[in-house]
Amino acid sequence: MRPKIFLSLFLLFNGLAFGQGSTSYSGYIDLYYMAHLSDNSLINLPYRMFDLTLQHQNENLEIYADLAMEYTPKSHSHYLTSSTPQDFLWDLRELYLTWYTNFGEIKIGKQIHSWGSVDENSPLDVVNAFDYYYLFFQGSDRKVGSYSAALNVYFNNWKFGAVVSPFHQTNRFPLNDPEFPISLPILPEEKQIFNIEENPFEFGAFLERSFGMGDIRLSYFQGYDRTFSFSGINVWGQEESGNDLNNPRLDLVFGYRKTNVIGFGGTILSDWLTMRGDIAFFKTVDKNNNIEREHDGYLFSPTQNMYTKANGYDKIYFSFPINENAEYFQTTLQLETELPYDVILATQFFYYDTLSYTSLDVLPTDSISISDFSYVPPKDLFTPGLGTPMAVLSKKAVFLNLEKHFF
Repeated sequence: MRPKIFLSLFLLFNGLAFGQGSTSYSGYIDLYYMAHLSDNSLINLPYRMFDLTLQHQNENLEIYADLAMEYTPKSHSHYLTSSTPQDFLWDLRELYLTWYTNFGEIKIGKQIHSWGSVDENSPLDVVNAFDYYYLFFQGSDRKVGSYSAALNVYFNNWKFGAVVSPFHQTNRFPLNDPEFPISLPILPEEKQIFNIEENPFEFGAFLERSFGMGDIRLSYFQGYDRTFSFSGINVWGQEESGNDLNNPRLDLVFGYRKTNVIGFGGTILSDWLTMRGDIAFFKTVDKNNNIEREHDGYLFSPTQNMYTKANGYDKIYFSFPINENAEYFQTTLQLETELPYDVILATQFFYYDTLSYTSLDVLPTDSISISDFSYVPPKDLFTPGLGTPMAVLSKKAVFLNLEKHFF
């Protein structure tokens, strides 16, 4: 019922907004060609060929929309792996209504938020999911819009912001894409994901204070991870046929942990140097205490190292939820200065580490014999599910950017 009410209210305000008022629009058409330097072969990665933004304001109401067209180049047209000729994808990246009041503003709809003091890779910027195809782009280009409501209140040098969303959103990862230079060590199938049983309601707030030489910020967020994590194993056997666990099959379960984030950030300005910094502390818990479930006719075979038909597997003999509970932190520091000839130098240092980790580290092979099954301790599989997307790739990173405007 909530999504229907949410959409109905949005359409109502949308109709009110489009009356007499001012309208502005902007956009771009981007045509380029990517190829490998080694052999000049085509790189088949999607990119946004077309983008159009529209703003319409009528008194204290404003509607904002951002429509993009994503193009995926095709290296051939054999139609042997897919029969669809589609190589364009329309993406309504943002569509929200803003109501300006005497104390601030209220926004509702699909929107991209920006939290944190540093320009990019802020661990405080956790409201939106990320699109890893655009990981090395800047700003909102690498984020996925969130259906949410936001409030901003201004009072003298203070700013208070809050955001709520009834939906859980996840990062967009390239699915075994050989063209993408970065791959995840594990990429589960949809059948392996354990659905969030409780309401995936997410909310957060921040308080910001501006000074003559900069600002400071305190933020809090509660939600579910944008990146999946390993949640446990179910071991199936054949009770009716009497084979029991002679040839067990596995249900490898993945899910999304619930995470609380407390963040601090600030900016210091001077005549020749700008310093920005953010640090966030994360407490994450796997809420899947019971992962037993019916299988869909397919289970993982350790001997074949793949999911195969599971005829006759009618009983879960053992269930091993790992019950992860971890605390970690992420921080990003940024320095900016102007060099001769109007060149802007910006550098960032990112670092994250795990502060504590506990799990139910019970080896399935201690209870049963599973041939060709190699068990990896859950701690070795742990990755941050919230925060800057760089944490999935590296614990430490340094970025350097030189910028020069000619026109």
